[in-house]
Amino acid sequence: MIKRCAWVLALCLLSTSAWAQATKRVMIITNRGCEEVCLGFQRYVESQGPAQFIVRDANGDVRKVAEFVAEARKTRPDLVATWGTGITLAAIGPIDAVDPARHLTDIPVVYMYVGNPVASKISRDTEVSGRPNVAGANTAVPLDAQLNVLSAYRDIKTIGMIYNTDEPAAVSQAAEARLAMQKRGFKVIEEKLPDALASGTNAPAIIAPALQRLADAKPDFIYYVGSTFTLRYIDPISEGAVAFGIPMFTAQEPSYRAGDILIGLISPLPGVGQIAGYQAAQILFHDKTPGNLVSPTLTRHSVLINMKAARALKLYPPMKLLQFAEVSE
Repeated sequence: MIKRCAWVLALCLLSTSAWAQATKRVMIITNRGCEEVCLGFQRYVESQGPAQFIVRDANGDVRKVAEFVAEARKTRPDLVATWGTGITLAAIGPIDAVDPARHLTDIPVVYMYVGNPVASKISRDTEVSGRPNVAGANTAVPLDAQLNVLSAYRDIKTIGMIYNTDEPAAVSQAAEARLAMQKRGFKVIEEKLPDALASGTNAPAIIAPALQRLADAKPDFIYYVGSTFTLRYIDPISEGAVAFGIPMFTAQEPSYRAGDILIGLISPLPGVGQIAGYQAAQILFHDKTPGNLVSPTLTRHSVLINMKAARALKLYPPMKLLQFAEVSE
């Protein structure tokens, strides 16, 4: 009898151990490959428990997300992580127009690298998503902080923006920035590029005259509006701005690293991934319901200054910024 009880106990312990170590399957839908945000997400999730990652990349074409949603419905991963506003909206739909035939409604979803989840209708408010199967985090740099850094670099009267209007996330981002700038009393000059994504190799020919028109308005800064298009063509945009003697500012690290942008105030990409990974781990390993999770806020941001651009522009940073900035050449 004692031996039998011992065997039963051993089997129970083995079963419990196997259950605790069950590998979780996570589909990650990206837009430009698995970069630092995606890698930071994976590292954090793996630090919390065993996980298998299935990465699906749209390569700049959000229409591909429909294929990945269909695959997720068929294979039933434990969680789907979505990268960026466009990918997330394609996967789960706007909160007021969810279509169960096209969007994920019964598989946990964690969104990451979304600039403004409320304005883009991904989340109901900044505290919780308001959607039973969706969780995320607030990782964008607050606009007030961005404008404070701009004003600390030089006196500001006019700010320019150049962006394409065929990506909803870019339009939303520009609208939010415009409102914040106008509240500060800044004049805002905008160059909108319709159908830019479809322009292909003609993109530089569209960008150059738009920059010329911005330069004619003599803005103190060009504010970078992030999109697949503006990141893809960050070289002609940022180099063109420098050629016209106009500094650029960004709150998005990839554009700073890839282009000739003078200054950035950014949320470090690994941290963006880690905070999304934390949300995913709560769902995967602690049985939390996505819609009940509080959306955490990333509070650590970094000032980046490009001295190469500063020299080309003859616009050197004030010491009060240099004291805590990451300086690059």
